[in-house]
Amino acid sequence: MHTKPIAAAVGLALVAGVAGTARAQTLEERVLQLEEENARQAAQIAEQKQALEGAPERVERLDEALEEKRAGGGWFERIQIAGLIEVEAGYFEPFDAPSESDLVLATFELGIAAQVTDWVEIGAALLYEEDDTDLEVDLAFATLYNPDVAPVFFTVGQVYVPFGAYETNLVSDPLTLEIGETRETAAELGFVHQGFGGSVYGFNGDHKLNGDNRISSWGANLSYAWEQDDITVAGGVGWINNLGDSDSLQDTVADNRNATFDELVEGEDPRADSFSTDPIDRTGGWTANLAVIVGQFNFIGEYLSATDDFDPDSLSYKDHGARPSAWNIELGYSFPVLGKETVAAVAYQGTDEAIGLELPKESWLIGWSIGLFDNTALSFEYRNDSDYSEGEGGTGDSGNSFVAQLAVEF
Repeated sequence: MHTKPIAAAVGLALVAGVAGTARAQTLEERVLQLEEENARQAAQIAEQKQALEGAPERVERLDEALEEKRAGGGWFERIQIAGLIEVEAGYFEPFDAPSESDLVLATFELGIAAQVTDWVEIGAALLYEEDDTDLEVDLAFATLYNPDVAPVFFTVGQVYVPFGAYETNLVSDPLTLEIGETRETAAELGFVHQGFGGSVYGFNGDHKLNGDNRISSWGANLSYAWEQDDITVAGGVGWINNLGDSDSLQDTVADNRNATFDELVEGEDPRADSFSTDPIDRTGGWTANLAVIVGQFNFIGEYLSATDDFDPDSLSYKDHGARPSAWNIELGYSFPVLGKETVAAVAYQGTDEAIGLELPKESWLIGWSIGLFDNTALSFEYRNDSDYSEGEGGTGDSGNSFVAQLAVEF
């Protein structure tokens, strides 16, 4: 096991390779969870929990693969490459729309990590998601960290900031991620020590308030993990001063404000001269999460919310500014089938005042995964979504989907 991690630094990291310190216990890591003993993962959870909060599940799995490949020798010999491919076939019945089906390359991610010195590690990853993300640099960062000397780390680069845990045993991302996931070029200073972890981070968000182009977005998080025998408990809290910087909200806010400006101009409204297409203020966000493993059972709970109402021109709900929130409650069970490790899970998720983000009001999900071969897993998921009512601006309808996924690590 690599002992001089870098990602500990990242509660965001990917590929990091935080060796014994920086990887969050990933209950959702279907491939790895199917192939590795829970005991080995539990032994690392205290340091892992801090490092990958805020990162999507695919990033955590890629980080784990890179970490396992590390070996001694010169820094060049310690460069490791790992990848992840996910292909999905699905049938969908959306709200108030015809049913459809598709076969897509849901994820291709290629990561690289290198322990340059005892103090310096770097990581980077390329990502492609059919119909969603063109081939791009997903992550690229450097971490200064030597746990043999001090429990403090420093990470800088393009990362997922440690806001939210987003753990799941299922194929779909939890609704909390749909609101809170935030990828930025940031600097993070934190620590990992005896089960505790925490950090503060800052970045320059995409929205410029009052024309200011400065590093004025920041956040903080704190986590703790404990394990004894076959029981593991990990929890964390986080805060960010501008939830509008999240990946989904920054696009929605920009689209809404640009649409309002166009309407003012077309209507020759005098307010167009003073209307700003950038947000006029920041709206913070907070989150709390808990994960518990007891033998073959695991429980996941997470809540994420804005701390105040958004400006109505940025994000609205009914006749006022929206205060979006989301939650995820999930129960998983691991058991062998024909000598193969499998995971079954059921989840209840929901949102409030998030119709402007095109998210469902409530969701029920059932999933099952089986490890077919080394580093290869087949997963199935059924999902039922309920839309917001007509009085809330929705359709009041429900939708269903079924997805089968083949995931392969290399």
